[in-house]
Amino acid sequence: MRLPPHPDRPGTTSPKLSAAARASTVAYVLRRCGYFVVVVFSVYTLSFFLLYALPSDPVALMLERRSAGAGGSTSEQVEALRAQYGLDQPLLVRYIETLGQLLSGDPGTSFQSGRPVPEIIGAVAPNTLGLAAGGLVIAIPLSLALALATSWRQGSALHRMLVNVPALVAAVPAFWLGLLLLQLFSFTLGWAPSAGGTGLSALVLPSVALALPVSASLTAVLVRGLDDVQRADFVELLRARGLPWRRVYLAHVARNALLPFVTLAGLTVGGVLVGTVITETVFARAGLGRLLASSVETQDAPVILAIAVLAAVLFAAVNLAVDLLYPILDPRTRHRGSGARA
Repeated sequence: MRLPPHPDRPGTTSPKLSAAARASTVAYVLRRCGYFVVVVFSVYTLSFFLLYALPSDPVALMLERRSAGAGGSTSEQVEALRAQYGLDQPLLVRYIETLGQLLSGDPGTSFQSGRPVPEIIGAVAPNTLGLAAGGLVIAIPLSLALALATSWRQGSALHRMLVNVPALVAAVPAFWLGLLLLQLFSFTLGWAPSAGGTGLSALVLPSVALALPVSASLTAVLVRGLDDVQRADFVELLRARGLPWRRVYLAHVARNALLPFVTLAGLTVGGVLVGTVITETVFARAGLGRLLASSVETQDAPVILAIAVLAAVLFAAVNLAVDLLYPILDPRTRHRGSGARA
């Protein structure tokens, strides 16, 4: 006699449980999207008030640069420019107006050059995005390969030799690493241009300089995770059942150690964007990093706020994608906090 399906029996489903699972998934996605909005809004708010809390006056800096060697500027000129850029209004009014401009896709005009901010950012953003993508393309596969090779056999000579290398590389200052790569591959060997340049040859060296510290951090986290999982009881059980080590290591150990790595890989996007400031300066590349550094010097608020919000959107979007990837990598995360049983 064939028993009817039961919701608690393996291999059967319950419409009520399926509805609860769907509701839990929708709530999870909406909650993560809410975090996305909060992060971007918080970055804008913090950047705005910190920027206008600086003691220097952007209009005075602008007139000082324009009138260098041509005499000073009058107070009437200063007041006229402050009124032109809305700097004579209360801080809260400027905050709301600037937020409205950013939401409408028009972050305004640069204080220093008088050009539209989207035009300025659009001219250099592809260079930075290409550099960041190149760094991630190198860092993630390199860290995966090094971590898997290091933890393949715990206690082996290779494990003892490589386990401390990521921490050593991560401790190296980024600017010093870039200068070292320039000295070796540009000035000594002549394999890559020393400054600027276009094409793949000019992108390889900055990408490597950006990727090495990032891959060191990723490798250290993954090695620690792989070593911890290998000491778990279920690994010994799988080995006792006679499964080959290659299958146990790749299908079970590596998969269980992957979640912290994926989390850090998502957070790494923010570190890569910050690292472009130093990398583009060392390698004299035009990009968002150098543009941000020069804009901070001149207190060009529209450009700084636009770059900060753009970086926050990219960072939050990548982390949102990582959060939405969790239920695929580990289905148990779909039911955590929802009261449903995995």
